[in-house]
Amino acid sequence: MTDLNAREQLEAAFTWLGYQHDDLSFGLKSPEDAIKLWKAWQSDPELPEFCDEGEDYEDGQKLNKRVRKILGYDPWKRALEIA
Repeated sequence: MTDLNAREQLEAAFTWLGYQHDDLSFGLKSPEDAIKLWKAWQSDPELPEFCDEGEDYEDGQKLNKRVRKILGYDPWKRALEIA
């Protein structure tokens, strides 16, 4: 990731976000939040490819908690509030 220039990082983050569930992008407050989440996801190889992917309910809850910790808010809850 550190070998990517700014344009390449934006493109990679854009592509990654495009593969996530739509509610995630609708719930993000800013493009900067998308990049922050992408960078956090890239820095930990133990995380699944998708933010909302969990083997079971408990795994899903752990991922959701991690996203909330990174961003400081819950983008899926925010998406529901906006809709």
